[in-house]
Amino acid sequence: MTLPLLILAAGKSRRFGAEDKRFVTMPKGGPLLPALIRRGGKAGLDVWVVLDPAAEDAPRVTQQLSCPWLFAANASRGMASSIAGGVSLLRQYYRKIEQSEPDAVLLMPADLPLIRIHTLRAVAAAAAADTIVQPFCGDKNGHPVAFGRRFWSELMTLDGDGGARSVIQRHPAAQRSLVVDDEGIYRDGDTPELMAATLARLDPPDDSGCGQ
Repeated sequence: MTLPLLILAAGKSRRFGAEDKRFVTMPKGGPLLPALIRRGGKAGLDVWVVLDPAAEDAPRVTQQLSCPWLFAANASRGMASSIAGGVSLLRQYYRKIEQSEPDAVLLMPADLPLIRIHTLRAVAAAAAADTIVQPFCGDKNGHPVAFGRRFWSELMTLDGDGGARSVIQRHPAAQRSLVVDDEGIYRDGDTPELMAATLARLDPPDDSGCGQ
């Protein structure tokens, strides 16, 4: 079964100002979130986007997506709540529609413009039902993180803005480190200036997700 990739895009960064970081213009003119969706698809993953149903711009955002989306009810509480809601809805979908669940789900935020397709493929290939796979580039860890099906129930109990770090920390024996040559696993942009500096590192500049 094809593994799902959940792109966590429930909120706009306050530090980014008036512009919506999820749709920042990439070097060739395309918006960031649709580019990440394309990369996930090219990596052979089932891509889903997690959104906040209470956000005023939710209708506008969904119109720009080329993949299914999930409205996480408590997404406004933070990243952990987005994960909990997204994984819960995803599990409901697979149990009801597919009649079975995939071995793992990949999670990543929607602000990683440098992430490469081969990294997404590599994390998916290393995923298993009883492991947590996290990529490393040098001494830095990043995304996407693949959580085996064994850990979905714990992900569904998360709340607030702490992400899924607590689940990872509770299961050291299940952790698998995957070394990748891709600084895109951790380089994001919390401010317009940092995002511009990150986008400048694209080589060649390409918003379509053609990194190999």
